[in-house]
Amino acid sequence: MAVMQNPQEIPRDVARRAVEWMLELQSGPSPAAAQALREWRAQHAAHELAWQRVEGLQRRLGGLSGMTSVAHATLAAPHPRRRAAKALLVLMVCGGAGYALQERTPWRQWAADHRTRPGEQRHIQLADGTRLVLDTDSAVDVRFSAGERHLVLLRGQIFVATASDPARRFLVEMPQGLAEALGTEFSAHTDEARDGVQVFAGAVRLTPAGAAATPRVLEAGQGARFTVQGVDPAHPVGPADRAWVQGTLIAKGQRLADLLAQLSRYSPHPIGCSAAVAGLRVSGTYPVTQIPLILESLAATLQLEIETETRFWGRQVVQVRLVAKA
Repeated sequence: MAVMQNPQEIPRDVARRAVEWMLELQSGPSPAAAQALREWRAQHAAHELAWQRVEGLQRRLGGLSGMTSVAHATLAAPHPRRRAAKALLVLMVCGGAGYALQERTPWRQWAADHRTRPGEQRHIQLADGTRLVLDTDSAVDVRFSAGERHLVLLRGQIFVATASDPARRFLVEMPQGLAEALGTEFSAHTDEARDGVQVFAGAVRLTPAGAAATPRVLEAGQGARFTVQGVDPAHPVGPADRAWVQGTLIAKGQRLADLLAQLSRYSPHPIGCSAAVAGLRVSGTYPVTQIPLILESLAATLQLEIETETRFWGRQVVQVRLVAKA
């Protein structure tokens, strides 16, 4: 079998052919077709990877019956619908630069093993006994094998309490690099610019993706953000930094604008404040499921007004802001 220079790349024509094989077997499998597929998969590593991606998506969606009509429409649909559907199908099987589609696309996040909607949190126990908490609007894939326990954080924030398994490393893959748990409890988050890790027990080794970057070990009570180029200086973390795992945010002299930005992540609409009051300092414990009550409390305590922008004759809230009283 030929070897790919980059095993994560799938050429566009290979991706399309893998989808065509899927449709052929769905429409009426035969021994001859099954044998032809086996031969096609053996011809090149890219063929095998493309087919594995199709099968992986099938398992995640619980079957292809809902996808088959879309796929048939893709291969026969006229322009421009054909282009849009075609891109969706290639996204099913491409995970790298081969089609300029990264694994952390919206479709990839939608098809994740575990995900949460804005305002939702989930507590999960993995097959090895590891406890996993997904914060609001987060997505993660689980890739456990005989030799390794591997999570892929696609979006948002997670908390991990690893179960003991000396024979298998525990890794969290993020866009900027890897976090390896060294018997620990920690959180990991990703955003557009940097990834971050906070360690509450044990230790975590951060390995940025850049070839020249130096790994760094964070001990309990430390956190750091990092990019592919390197790890920022460590900063202290404490119980307040993991309060979100229990559904609360703890502020100690925090800027009002910063607290509202955190609350926005748990809200179906943006929450903010005017520049005139952004620097006001607030302290308290705020349950993320009680955002309307939190806003009322902040407004009363700080002598502010709640300003709400709506659309469609006041039926849809677009934005909520705290402003100084007129």
